[in-house]
Amino acid sequence: MKRMSIVVLCCAVLYVSNASAMISIDFNYALAGDGTLTTSFSGAIVDNFDSGRPGWIYSDNGVIRMGSVAGLSAAPYNDLSASFDTTYYYSVPEEDVLPLSSTVYFGGATYKYLGLFWGSIDPYNQIEFLNNGNVVADGTFSGDQLPAPSVANGAWEGASSNLYVNFYNVPEFDAVRFTSFGGYGGSSPYAFEFDNLAVSTIPAPGALLLGMVGLAGIKGLRKRKIV
Repeated sequence: MKRMSIVVLCCAVLYVSNASAMISIDFNYALAGDGTLTTSFSGAIVDNFDSGRPGWIYSDNGVIRMGSVAGLSAAPYNDLSASFDTTYYYSVPEEDVLPLSSTVYFGGATYKYLGLFWGSIDPYNQIEFLNNGNVVADGTFSGDQLPAPSVANGAWEGASSNLYVNFYNVPEFDAVRFTSFGGYGGSSPYAFEFDNLAVSTIPAPGALLLGMVGLAGIKGLRKRKIV
């Protein structure tokens, strides 16, 4: 997929700690040629659900959609252009039946980084990183566990509920399960929507710097939170 190199907020990785002491999250992004938010992680493998897809297997209860469908799913929203994603994206679940999840299998390969353009973030959206069918250590995240400026209110529009979310330094995973459990009080489960799903074997962009210039070369880099 073509990408414009607009943005890219600091390659030296800027960590925001989660419940895990190892996994970190930030909201760095690049702007894809089709106007959607995508990974800024050079070398990552990306599924944009359009052309040139990587051939991963998506199981269970999910569907590729284009455009918003009232009561079912909202296309991710790009606040920069004040527009909804007009390309194909993925939505979980497709139907209000169990399981309310879809698992992505990466063909036996293992990875350490995941990124996704997460639309209308809900508190009941959940990501689980799996290895050999088991959830990895501290590998479960819900929409309301993301750091600020994320706000898990399910809003179709707005930057705080539509973000490119990066998970760094994840224990090796070979699959990821996406679930939408439903709203407060067990209301409709719809939906967990995302586009431009990306993975990499490198844990974080900072690892690239370590390989190229060594620890001494990055001592002066300041950690700061990306918003």
